[in-house]
Amino acid sequence: MNNATAAAVEGQAGGGNGDALDKGVEFAEKESGHQLSNATTEKISDGIREGVEMKTGKEIPIPDKQMT
Repeated sequence: MNNATAAAVEGQAGGGNGDALDKGVEFAEKESGHQLSNATTEKISDGIREGVEMKTGKEIPIPDKQMT
């Protein structure tokens, strides 16, 4: 991948200001070969957050911060 393509991918699917959970989801996406938008990453992390809260009755101790 050339530098222009890498910068475009980084701007689309990475480099956001999300919280640690968002960044973890983003890392898993990249490791699995997927490049999803920040909005999709945010939806996935919100789903994980809700699922953990439903199963444990406790919130994840990472404040939710929207990706930009």
